[in-house]
Amino acid sequence: MSCPEFVGEHIAKSLAQFKTAVELCCATGMIVVQLAKHLKSACGVDIIPSRIEDAKKNAVLYGVEERTNFIVGDALDPDLLKSLPADVAILDPEWNMQGVNPPTHANNIDDTQPSTREMFNLTKRYITPNVVIKIPKSFTFETLSEFGQCRIENIIWDGNLRFKLAYFLNNIAKNQEMDIFLINYCL
Repeated sequence: MSCPEFVGEHIAKSLAQFKTAVELCCATGMIVVQLAKHLKSACGVDIIPSRIEDAKKNAVLYGVEERTNFIVGDALDPDLLKSLPADVAILDPEWNMQGVNPPTHANNIDDTQPSTREMFNLTKRYITPNVVIKIPKSFTFETLSEFGQCRIENIIWDGNLRFKLAYFLNNIAKNQEMDIFLINYCL
């Protein structure tokens, strides 16, 4: 497995209590593929058609095409979001700031593409209150404080913190942070 596969598998196992999931900004669908292996069904949305075509190919390659659905669409479109009922949503916005040279990761929730704040609020309004966000390593509880209590997982491989996952689930009563090591898998 590649690193995106192991990350996807980790997320899917962490969300095993849910039956259905949607990933907004799914790119080539590797998280959706892993979700489909562990849940009843999973849907991916991305605004770039070529990414969705690659995601569909990946679903076939991994034998989960019957349990996946991929849609070309805008993750901020309320009409689209209303049509995506799911028990849990994964948000994976682009972190690289537009027009910044050299490229640098976003330092706040409004610098992602699309805005993490807008995606989070629309997702909670139209899809589900259970949300997981893939965030840059620079984000902290303070960065995310307006969203409520969460569990942050620091995803580490090859000895380096690569990014974080922030879980905003109904069963999280206080902020928690933990390290997840993928040393043997992501080389």
